[in-house]
Amino acid sequence: MRERRSFDRQFKRDITEAIVSGKASQLEVSRKYNISPVVISRWKKEYYLGKFFENTNPDYVRLSIKIKELECMVGRLTMENEALKEMVKLVEPQKKAMQQIFTSADWEALKKDMAK
Repeated sequence: MRERRSFDRQFKRDITEAIVSGKASQLEVSRKYNISPVVISRWKKEYYLGKFFENTNPDYVRLSIKIKELECMVGRLTMENEALKEMVKLVEPQKKAMQQIFTSADWEALKKDMAK
């Protein structure tokens, strides 16, 4: 018969926070530690209920979870912002090269070319 494993509160909390924050997927953690995805899902429910926190005050737990989620969102938005800045740096020289000032003579010549 297989020996039943037990995990301490801190381990469960670390695993769950990694999944909730997006650092690891539930499947990755399940495979890495050989833990059933069903067990990890139960841990996530317990995490959101605040069972892994020292202070079990519901308001404290709710706010702690919200802070973790907001920190994750800030990280994602920061990465997205940096990627967009790099894209602007790549496109800006091309945009400047394509800008031209048209005079009325240029416009008339362009209209004649289009008419042909």
